[in-house]
This record gives sequence, C-alpha cells and structure tokens, in this order.
Amino acid sequence: GVYLAEAIESILSQTFTNFEFIIINDGSTDDSLNIINIYKEIDTRIVVISRENKGLIYSLNEGIERSKGEYIARMDSDDISLPQRFARQINLMQEQKLDICGCHFYIINEHNEYSDTAIVPLNNESFLNHLCITTPFAHPSVMMKKSFMTKSDLLMYGSTQYKNAEDYPFWIEFWNKKAKFGNVNGFLFQYREFSSSLSKINRINISKDKREISKKFILNNKERLLDNFKNLDFKLISKR
Repeated sequence: GVYLAEAIESILSQTFTNFEFIIINDGSTDDSLNIINIYKEIDTRIVVISRENKGLIYSLNEGIERSKGEYIARMDSDDISLPQRFARQINLMQEQKLDICGCHFYIINEHNEYSDTAIVPLNNESFLNHLCITTPFAHPSVMMKKSFMTKSDLLMYGSTQYKNAEDYPFWIEFWNKKAKFGNVNGFLFQYREFSSSLSKINRINISKDKREISKKFILNNKERLLDNFKNLDFKLISKR
C-alpha cells in the first residue's frame, strides 16, 4: 500500500466529479484496507469490495460488473491520474462517439522519478498499425463505454485462450467488434514501472502470446494494412 494513498487521491482530485469509485482490495496483507477505509469515511463516492485474493483478471471483471456508470475508467493502485484525466477523456468520447479512450502518459519509477514519456496513436490507421505489434494504450489509463462492452459481449477479461497477456487480446477483440478507438492528445496519466515488475519467465510467456495474437491480427487485416503502406510517402527514401 506504499503508493495507494497517492493513487486514491489522484482520483478524488479529478476536476470531473460525478463518478462512483470502486476500490477492490484483492486479499492484501498490508495496511491497504485501513487506508481505503479512511478515504471511504470522508468520500461517499467510494465503494469498497474486500475479499480473499483472486488475481487481477477476476478483479477487473468484478469491477466492470459492479459499475453503474456510462463509462468505466481503469487504474492500478500504484499509478496516478492527473486532475484533468476524466474530464478530457469523457469530453473526447462524447465528441467523437468513442468506445475506448486512453491518453499520452509519463512513466515513473518506484521513487516517483520520471523515467520516460509515451506517445499513443491518435487516428484510426495508426491504431491499426499499432495493434499489429502491441497495445495502443497504457492499460490502466483507459476509459471504456459500458454499453458498447455489454452489447458486444466484451465484459470478460481473460476470456480468450491467451492467459498471459490480459489486455492485448482484449483490445484486439474491441477492434474486431468495430469499437471506435481514440486517445486524448495530452499527458493525463503517470504509469509506474518497477525494475522487478515481471519475472523473466512471465515476460517470455507474454511475448509468446503477443507474437501469436499479432500474427493473427496482421493476417486478418492484411488488405487494409497493405493499403496503409501504399499510401505512405516514400519520396524521401527514394532521394537517398
């Protein structure tokens, strides 16, 4: 729970204020529940689910199922949402009728130091190119439209055969179901990366799953990708 208070405060400090804040205590053994309950006492928007450990994927699905709002915003307990995040994401989602929306983000380390920045794609063809190899969002920075997820039967993380890369196949599913993708052209999120965040074996499994998903996606979208590449301006290259 080292970063938990800061994460909670970053949500409670949003300039857009009309939301329910579901916090899932997934069987923590530290002081997390005490911290959550302190905030629950002072802010009625907080809904607490506390139970034994069932893992990330179960928790994500439970949070989605319990949510009552029109949009679902994701975040992990060690990340930070900057104050304008909800306002700007909701604004763009309504303006462009989006089903899923992320934003550019800063990468911070365990000591709250900035280690990098990440720019995410902004238009449809960029999303398509991006999805060929990786995710076009920082997973905990996304906002999703609940009605789209319900009607497209997309309420289950981890429901594909790929168990090691929970968000990549999920976004591919969104794309396959014709979701409208978008990203706010602004830095609204701080994503925390730990030097020891994933074991080597887990990284290998994730890479293996991602390669398989990537291959299928490229084959399924071959025609459109070829058009994308044909439309690129090769004049600069040919002058060399």
